Amino acid sequence: MIHLSNIHELVKNAEFSMKFVKSDGSEVYAEKCVCTSFFSRGRTLNVMFIDSNEVRKIRRCTIIEYNGEEVFL
Repeated sequence: MIHLSNIHELVKNAEFSMKFVKSDGSEVYAEKCVCTSFFSRGRTLNVMFIDSNEVRKIRRCTIIEYNGEEVFL
């Protein structure tokens, strides 16, 4: 299990996969991602999906899985 406060250390300069919850409650599995920027005060991070080059802003509190390991608060 990974504590949510450690996510910012894990995403630096590394390819990863994660699962997060969208605002409508559905879960999104993101495979082959990289973090393009991290906002500690805003509690968000920008993640680029390598396959599509799509960049999404994700709230850290919505991340429930990182590289197959459960994330907890």
